[in-house]
Amino acid sequence: MLARSFGRAVSLSAPLVSEEPDVQRKTATLPELLDSIDPDAFVTMIDSGEGYPALAIIEQEGFATVIEAMTIGRLGSRAPATRRPTTTDAALLGELLDATFRGLGAEDPCSAIRCGRPVQDHRLLPVLMDEVSYDIVTLNTTLVSGGVTRGMVIMLALPRAASGDEDDPVAVEEAKKDWTDAMEDAVMASPANLRAELGRVTLPLSEVMKLGVGSTLTLPLSNLEEVKLVALDGATHAIGRLGQTRGMRAIRLTGWPNGTPQHTMIDAMPPTASGGFGGQLGHDTAEPDFGGGFGAPMVDLPESEEPDFPAGMAGMAPMSLDLPTDD
Repeated sequence: MLARSFGRAVSLSAPLVSEEPDVQRKTATLPELLDSIDPDAFVTMIDSGEGYPALAIIEQEGFATVIEAMTIGRLGSRAPATRRPTTTDAALLGELLDATFRGLGAEDPCSAIRCGRPVQDHRLLPVLMDEVSYDIVTLNTTLVSGGVTRGMVIMLALPRAASGDEDDPVAVEEAKKDWTDAMEDAVMASPANLRAELGRVTLPLSEVMKLGVGSTLTLPLSNLEEVKLVALDGATHAIGRLGQTRGMRAIRLTGWPNGTPQHTMIDAMPPTASGGFGGQLGHDTAEPDFGGGFGAPMVDLPESEEPDFPAGMAGMAPMSLDLPTDD
């Protein structure tokens, strides 16, 4: 359709006949498109009506042949010298291209394309064009006037979003779903580091500098009844109590900070064969004995030395912090 429309338009604009037209299509990136443009070619922006920047390119021999036929009324036996297109050339070639686009017919999406401003300096093209894939439509034809024949190449570069080939809505939705599933899998597979805190102690720097082997840090006894699960950012994500299951230290989750979950990431975890939060961490989630029927999940902690608390201490319980000795 493009070849026939161009043949009619060029015959009406100049004493030329388009013969042996050949239309080729391919896809190219912006760098590939820019590398294929002749430095002396006529380049103009075209408006597809959808706001996407696009290009029309006519190579040097072709635009010089058309301009010669339009201005002189015939073709000389020798091709004109190579030159850059002028403002007059841009106006005449723009009318030829517009007539070609109109001749495609209303059913063709490209019939709405119109020429915009010419690009005199090709170095501006990387700034004017978007970094997307382009559908390249190339028309190779032979222009004949009397006994003189010359070649002509016209190239249209249309962004894929404006090329008229709409993506299949079903395929688009499937692609979105696949991307969402892949993102969810990647996020859920990411390691989540939590640390269990019995309590925190704030000391002046002078006291910290005095700490050594055998030093004792004192925590309220109530701290031993509550354990906080803290993330790397220091935020408390759950409250629990110390316990034991199958000979391993364990924490049973008993609540949330301030009584309200901060987010739904734990609830959103995908189920596993063993089930439960402990199963997500790769630990045994068999129901331990905490002296009560709690339904919360378990998080196992590594074995550690049992603190030794003197009997009958009601308010405070000493906790030792062993520091390495100097060699």
